[in-house]
Amino acid sequence: MDDQGGTRPDLLSLKPTAVPRLPLVLLARSRLVAKLDDTADTVLICAPAGYGKTLLLSQWLEDQAHKVAWLSPNQHNREALWPAMLQALRRSPAIPPGALRQFSGDEEDAVEVLGDLAQELASTGTSVRLVIDGVDGFSSDERERWIPALLNQSGPPIQLALVARDSTAVDAGPARLSGRIVELRSSDLAFSLEEINVLAAKTTTLTGMHQRRELFRQTAGWPACVVLALRYLREAADTEAPLGDIAANNRQLSDYLDHHIIRTLSGEERHVLSSTSVCRVVVAAQANTLAGHRNAGSILSSLADDRDLVESAGSGRKVFLVHPLIRAFFRAELARKQPDELLRFSRIAAQWHEQAGEPEATLRHAMDSADNGLIGEVLERHGASLLGSGEVMQVRRAIAALPDAAFATNPTLCVVAALAHVESRQPTTATRYMAAANRTRADDLPPDLRELQALAKARLSWFNDGWEDQDPQATADYAALRFSRQSDVRIEARMVSVTAALVEGKYGTAENEASAALMEATEAGNAYLAGKVYLKLAATYSMQGQLRRASHFLRLAEDKLPAHVWTAGAGRSVGALMHASAALLRAEPAEALRFAAAGVAELGQLGAASKGVGAAMRATLEIITACAHMDSGDRRNALEGMRQARLRIGRDHLFAQPLAACIAVIEHTAALVLGHADHAREVLEWAEERIPGTGELCLLRAQGPAGISRFDAAADRLKPFHTGAVKPVLEWTRLHVNVLECSMAIRTGRRSLAGKILEEALRQADDLDVLRPLAIAPHEVIDLLVERAGSYGPQETLAQRLLVLRPPTDARRAQALTPREREVLTLLPSHLSQEQMAAELHLSVNTVKTHVRIIYSKLGAGSRHDAVAAAYKSGYLP
Repeated sequence: MDDQGGTRPDLLSLKPTAVPRLPLVLLARSRLVAKLDDTADTVLICAPAGYGKTLLLSQWLEDQAHKVAWLSPNQHNREALWPAMLQALRRSPAIPPGALRQFSGDEEDAVEVLGDLAQELASTGTSVRLVIDGVDGFSSDERERWIPALLNQSGPPIQLALVARDSTAVDAGPARLSGRIVELRSSDLAFSLEEINVLAAKTTTLTGMHQRRELFRQTAGWPACVVLALRYLREAADTEAPLGDIAANNRQLSDYLDHHIIRTLSGEERHVLSSTSVCRVVVAAQANTLAGHRNAGSILSSLADDRDLVESAGSGRKVFLVHPLIRAFFRAELARKQPDELLRFSRIAAQWHEQAGEPEATLRHAMDSADNGLIGEVLERHGASLLGSGEVMQVRRAIAALPDAAFATNPTLCVVAALAHVESRQPTTATRYMAAANRTRADDLPPDLRELQALAKARLSWFNDGWEDQDPQATADYAALRFSRQSDVRIEARMVSVTAALVEGKYGTAENEASAALMEATEAGNAYLAGKVYLKLAATYSMQGQLRRASHFLRLAEDKLPAHVWTAGAGRSVGALMHASAALLRAEPAEALRFAAAGVAELGQLGAASKGVGAAMRATLEIITACAHMDSGDRRNALEGMRQARLRIGRDHLFAQPLAACIAVIEHTAALVLGHADHAREVLEWAEERIPGTGELCLLRAQGPAGISRFDAAADRLKPFHTGAVKPVLEWTRLHVNVLECSMAIRTGRRSLAGKILEEALRQADDLDVLRPLAIAPHEVIDLLVERAGSYGPQETLAQRLLVLRPPTDARRAQALTPREREVLTLLPSHLSQEQMAAELHLSVNTVKTHVRIIYSKLGAGSRHDAVAAAYKSGYLP
């Protein structure tokens, strides 16, 4: 059988129709059958052993068995094609007995005989599908005599189906030009990933999805090899285990390839495939170098054109990709039997790629060669440029492969190692390498190395605890980076300037520097550095509270940086943090917690820093986590979590002002909502010291008086915000101001003004893509939102999202009472008069009356008795 084991059954002895049945373990190939159904003439199926050629024809012709004549060289004299065809035709039920008695089988004129055959079949009204399964099994003389004549005669009453492993067995050119032939090659017959999933289920093979994907990658869907691999996995029965190299580890599969593919190759073909097995992709000139003779490229081309074991592409079709299983087989054979040859071929490949100016492939092959000297030389020459193109993990692996002694006297390797670990956000390790590099006198270093050293020092400064004492842009070495001959260095230098501007709160400067860096990265065609610039722009807008723009640039960064690069470099922790922040501000606390947990897990060495980037990121993630817990309803430790995060933000922390502004607004607002007046005062006192002269401080100063209905005082404290005398650090602080003023307008009976403020708040929320300040708004604001539902125009969708998040309920009304209102409420069951309540609380009678009126409104009560009953019902009063 073609698909499993490599031997075909004796078709003629199995059943009279000579059509083999489809084994249950294989899939119905309905897509391919439909393609074959479209032809009424000639079918040519050409692929190596194990691609299911015979089984596909069996499935296709199963319902037409009585009209099929099937022959194979396995059942006939390979030197006699015409007698085999005649015997198969006579055995076909479609042809009346004795109809072909005029033919003896000794005829030699193919054109004349086939013409007579066609006339005889036409006279009896017979049509037959002639299948020659394994046409390349007949001698070349027989093929050259009979196959062209068959192709010319093909069509009613003789329809032809040819199966071959070698495409040179059939010259289908004329039939192809006339459009009378349907051809299927190995790429058509290979299993898709979906078919492998179905096959695994049918054979009850318990595999993980990652195993099936890896199986598809390694086999490229080669059907027989997929079946053998699934059998191996079924025996292993471990859905979590890595698949490993199946060509090397699966003995059955390896033996199959050896017996049915490798042994059919010539010695020269095997040598070429063996010597090039160290390369994923190989060009003709490289194949010639590896194999040691000038015909290697031609041999690969022949294997691509004739045997379907190689793919060819590129200009002149001189770029070759050997089938992954064939390449893996030869590589495994070298590793077992000639390990020194495997290392030698890897060194040759590294040298070839070096001359071709391909540093990534050079380093990969150098590592495969296990030659530490070669690895070190490649890292010295190309390490920095590889890092600049995103090959962080490859460089890290090469560094790890070298012994410590390699770095002792080599400052270049030390600087490359430092840059690699800075890129991976591992400042502790990077510092160790920088210390080793600094042991060499700067005067002795070449200019390019001095530039790299200055760049590493500048980038590392943001991670150090003493970052505030270092100015990475103050030294002459750093200033020279902008004029470096290396574009990667110039772009990275601009990104250091972006960070410096962000630290100083100069956001316009940061945007300008990032734009210049992006332009240069784009002109250089460096997608990795462009992705890093997008990440810087995302951070720039995130720190200003402009979430929509930040999210836009974060998406661009993710598009530019592939997953493995994103994980290895700049994006893995920063991206998680920004996603968490965005989710929190969009009022998606569950998503915020998920991303925050990922961000904390990715901090690594950054998490241990007490200052610098690591400390800022850790504090931000703690703030987001505590706030998301509160928004999720888990308020038990939320305020204390915010307090701990706030207390860790020192004056000398990196990005201290935006961090302080963020935590102050979030924590102060939460404390007031939860009725913790003392906690709110603590936050305000802290903010007075940390963020003086900011819009956030104006907001905090106004929230307290507004909570106890001192609306005039609250409005006075917001005046500097509206006059522009102070500005908010974060744009979304404006939303909190809008919410506060909307609540104040409602509570003082100015509903028309409140409506206008609410509309402005919705517009700003839509512009910023920030929903949380409205999502946690007091109930009276949500009630107004409900009242005006349907009138918000472009912001109506946003308003409906808010209503889903905050449906007005009695429980929410009770929770919306201010701390002072709750104090008044606790005295209502006591039957004290309002004058007595005023004396008890040290308030004026008018203030108490105002509070009582607002309490009635919030609880939906018309009297003191109803208010007390509603308070007990809502759970506010014990």
